[in-house]
Amino acid sequence: MSSFALRLLALVTMLIDHAGLALFPRVSAFRCIGRLSFPLYCFLLAQGCRHTRDLRAYARRLLLAACLSEIPFDLLIFGRTACGVEQNVLFSLLLGLLAIYACEALSGKPMAAALAVTSIMLAAMLARVSYGWLGVALCAGLYRTEGSRSKQALCVVLLTGVYVLSLLLSGVERSWVLVSLWAVLAAVPVLLYNGKRGPRTPLLTGLFYASYPLHLIALVIVRALRVIPPYLFG
Repeated sequence: MSSFALRLLALVTMLIDHAGLALFPRVSAFRCIGRLSFPLYCFLLAQGCRHTRDLRAYARRLLLAACLSEIPFDLLIFGRTACGVEQNVLFSLLLGLLAIYACEALSGKPMAAALAVTSIMLAAMLARVSYGWLGVALCAGLYRTEGSRSKQALCVVLLTGVYVLSLLLSGVERSWVLVSLWAVLAAVPVLLYNGKRGPRTPLLTGLFYASYPLHLIALVIVRALRVIPPYLFG
């Protein structure tokens, strides 16, 4: 699978996840399928950092998309224009990018790099970004294990497993813990990645960035209009 194919897979599973959350909340299958998207986005971020010429420009694009997405995210998840309970997943990826930058800057100092990544993981938890510390750990881990697909797949399985265990120990409902466990299946497309980019143009790149805020807005509108089956029969 090329990076383009992985992007499409991540995008489609994310759309399924959020459509289930917004429109079919009682159908757990949507959320199970959607669990694959986040590890794939972390993998794609790690790959992108290996090929980008300017990490700062990469970070600026992510920050812009994250800020544009926050109000639609809060409207979709919490029904309000602003809520501090959770920040959208692009902020998680932005902190993951910061962790990768720290790994690069401190490449000759493993203890300092580990401390920096740990600090960013704590910041992610304090800021209440989606997935908490997991996004930072996945991005840094997948970046450091570049060159071995098996190690990257193992990284996805182990870190996701630790995250699911932390949910269980923190008292999260077991039904959600079981749904979250489906994220380990993201290791399969990681193993199938062939290192090729596939189609890549500025337009496609822009569309992938825009897809996150746009799909949130679309779901907010569809739910508000109440034109989907659960409401038609309600």
